[in-house]
Amino acid sequence: MFNDILPQRVSRALDLLHQKGLREIRIRVGQPIIIDFGSLFYLSENGLTDQKERALVCSFTEMQDIVFKCCECSIYAHNDELKTGFVTLSGGQRVGICGEIVVDNGKIKTFKNFSSISIRIAHQIKNCSLNALPFLYDENGVFNTLIIAPPNCGKTTFLRDLCCQISNKFIAKNVLLVDERGELASCQNGQAQMDVGIATDIYTNSTKKFALENGIRTLAPEVIIMDELATIDDIEALNFAIGSGVKVLATAHSSSIEEFRRKPNFQRLIDLKIFTRIVLLSGRKGSGTLEGVFNENFNLVSYFD
Repeated sequence: MFNDILPQRVSRALDLLHQKGLREIRIRVGQPIIIDFGSLFYLSENGLTDQKERALVCSFTEMQDIVFKCCECSIYAHNDELKTGFVTLSGGQRVGICGEIVVDNGKIKTFKNFSSISIRIAHQIKNCSLNALPFLYDENGVFNTLIIAPPNCGKTTFLRDLCCQISNKFIAKNVLLVDERGELASCQNGQAQMDVGIATDIYTNSTKKFALENGIRTLAPEVIIMDELATIDDIEALNFAIGSGVKVLATAHSSSIEEFRRKPNFQRLIDLKIFTRIVLLSGRKGSGTLEGVFNENFNLVSYFD
């Protein structure tokens, strides 16, 4: 596992683990390597341990080498990606990168002296959206839908499967997937490494604004799917798409309906009742627990136990 980028002693230890359930690998210079299986463990040369003194520790030199290999031995070629704080590996694993930021004329120029990485493990869980799917469309097409959940509770996995279901079942003839961070489809050489459906067109590493403005004009999608609404620019891009008659499925970070309703950036969406379906996920019974589907008035359409 990750033999191409990690020091041999670390990759050997990881090879002793079962990948099922593995969520994240955290490596920090001079600190124990931490493994997230839903619960946190240290990584030792013999696998998992709860004893800090037995944990493997990454050196500064090893960290620089890891990032160099993540960038396919060319920091320069991946600099634009690095400036966003992450790179995406073949197969869809996203590596978040932290270190010293180099600023030139007020703009981020590059990163150096890398201090930590977070390897998030991409999982494809087929049919995980099926319980919610019947409540997200009718004979007139797909509803504008927002999936909300706390971090690491399956939003991206759920959204990916929704894209696959809508596309493969021809609920929409043309689906446009805006894969802003390369996580949803994990395209390599133009081909998706994750199953996102047969009627899906994919913009990779594009801003939402560019993808929506150009995609609507050139690809004529019925449905646009995009991850993690957060900024005012994201909201403006969303409004453009909906104003063009396209249906949108998206995600947002919130631990509850109440928290979502308090977020200032979403007030206009709430007031205009843009999303007629809201799906709430949690980690109550494990990542991706489906708690309920709500309408635009935040009334329950269906509850799941």
